[in-house]
Amino acid sequence: MPTGTMSTDTMSTDTMSTDTMSTGMEMGDTPPATGLTIDTSTREFAPGAAADLNFKIIAADGSTINEYEVEQTKELHLILVRSDLTEYQHLHPIRAADGTWSIPVTFAKGGTYRMVADFVPVIDGAATGRTAVTTDLTVTGTGTDTPLPAPASTTTVDGYTVTIAGDLTAATESDLTFTVNDAAGRPVVLEPYLGAFGHLVAFAQSDLAYKHIHPSSAKDNDGILVFTGQVTTPGMHRLFMQFAAGGSVHTAEFTANAS
Repeated sequence: MPTGTMSTDTMSTDTMSTDTMSTGMEMGDTPPATGLTIDTSTREFAPGAAADLNFKIIAADGSTINEYEVEQTKELHLILVRSDLTEYQHLHPIRAADGTWSIPVTFAKGGTYRMVADFVPVIDGAATGRTAVTTDLTVTGTGTDTPLPAPASTTTVDGYTVTIAGDLTAATESDLTFTVNDAAGRPVVLEPYLGAFGHLVAFAQSDLAYKHIHPSSAKDNDGILVFTGQVTTPGMHRLFMQFAAGGSVHTAEFTANAS
């Protein structure tokens, strides 16, 4: 299995479609809404410069979605990742009275970025299940793609060592177990983050299909998290596992080849 360069969150080559529903995700108890799209006021940004990302979620009838259920302590989770599966960001924009979401963003280098809005919309008074809607953003200028790191079972981030055990599959659900230790090899006490002790996001290298999974079990005093789920298609994926420890959020990145 998996590894790669780590990044912290402030608590991102292939053909990329725009404004499409993503099937690669953990859904709620009811079917998700269909026909939703992202309407962004700006799709082009300059590298290295802070700018506001503003967008609305548009229903099939052209109206703006302006009611959401809280999911993992937020109404909407915004994921940004570059097409080479670097520059990962997990953000939480603010919604205005007219349904416009806004968040300041900075993109490190030029290229195409996948934007994923993950939320539970309320339509005609009823929550319609967890939904992910995607589109693409362009950052001007040149930017060299980073090759996907080879799979490995261990990586480090911010002085923590994170290991992964288990097989990622597209055929059926499977367990992925993450263990977090400190620099001395001792288990890390995990802290709650967004209503859970960890969050796992996977992107397929082939088409950037998106999956967001929450832990099926956690031994928070022992630094152990188990995620149960499956991805949409076989092949190489980049995994971003976020956990909180020492008062900060950390992002451990792995490469996994799904069977």
